[in-house]
Amino acid sequence: MKYINDLIRKHQVGVICLQETKCEQIGKERCYQFWGSNEIDWIEIEAVNNGGGLITMWKKDCFEMKRFRNGNNFSIIEGVWKEGMQVEIMITNVYRGGTLREKRVIWDEISEIRKNHPIKLWCVAGDFNSNRSAKERRGQSSNVNYNSEIQSFNNFIEESCLVDILLVGRKFTWYKPNGTVKSRIYRVLVSLEWLEKWSGSKLYAEGRTVSDHYALILKDINIDCGPKPFRCLDVWQKDVCFKELVRTKWESYDIRGNGLYVLKEKLKRLKFDIRNWNKYVFGDVNKQKVELEKRIQVLDGKDDEGELSVDDREERRQLLAELGQVRVKQEVILQQKARLRWVSQGDLNTKFYHSSIKWRRMHNGINGLKVGDQWCDDPVEVKARVKEFFEGRFSRGEDN
Repeated sequence: MKYINDLIRKHQVGVICLQETKCEQIGKERCYQFWGSNEIDWIEIEAVNNGGGLITMWKKDCFEMKRFRNGNNFSIIEGVWKEGMQVEIMITNVYRGGTLREKRVIWDEISEIRKNHPIKLWCVAGDFNSNRSAKERRGQSSNVNYNSEIQSFNNFIEESCLVDILLVGRKFTWYKPNGTVKSRIYRVLVSLEWLEKWSGSKLYAEGRTVSDHYALILKDINIDCGPKPFRCLDVWQKDVCFKELVRTKWESYDIRGNGLYVLKEKLKRLKFDIRNWNKYVFGDVNKQKVELEKRIQVLDGKDDEGELSVDDREERRQLLAELGQVRVKQEVILQQKARLRWVSQGDLNTKFYHSSIKWRRMHNGINGLKVGDQWCDDPVEVKARVKEFFEGRFSRGEDN
């Protein structure tokens, strides 16, 4: 109990989800002791024969519950997050099923509720007792259903349009007491709308004490690591002016010095010129798409009221052709950012693409470094450590 209370105070927690409470009824006095305050509320699913049990608790000044729903090994609270701009959210606390069949029943029920619910900011957290890949488990042999379970769990996440929040600084969340088996069975899944609201969502594992489980803390942290790297989009090369722009600009730069310095400065200036060209000439494809669709709708409305003139019909034909080209550009950009090579041209599912892009950025980003036994996510310290590492590496190379 003290461990949980310390975590709540240390991280200023607003909501806490506990699994496997093993309590038939917790009671308000124990809940107050958990939090160290009586300004809280909670719902629970009682344990059966000292097994299972769920409790979701929250600070009243952070969250106001409107309604809740208890299912088979899961509990959902619906309400208003009161910090900052008030928004409606859903939080689901999950405790694993036993067999794969029991897990599928839980996943299907949660997925169905999510699909049919008007609130789109969802967070599904808890002990799923399932892995997303074989890399998430070590030291335990796989049964005949293991691969099928991995596929079913991934299908649940994808079909529910949820994103698996990156676990920072650790690979596993559960360890067998003797250390021979470890697995990632705890995780937090959120909707795209959740990420749009809290784009810096990251999952941190707190040090465990006597427990074989790690406590996970979901935080919204946006770390400024400096300028973002410049990337060339494939779709630019489909524009007839792009290659000529690059050649002309490159030849116009008059820079003196050694070769590496000249190359660096030319690339720096070229980056600036390409960004300007992309902004003022190539244009924002999303904005172009919206404007073209509006103009087409106006002509369609005019057509509903009477016969379109020859000029109007020709204008609509040209607008539809331009819209088709813009959609292709939009698809190519999203496909490159998501790095999905198997998607065929014309299969433009932007919600899926954006989900893939967000997942890729979350998992490819450098969120921090492990320095000795300590996790460091301070940008200044991380940059200093990286600089120190490469200076040491190049210095050794010169000595050799």
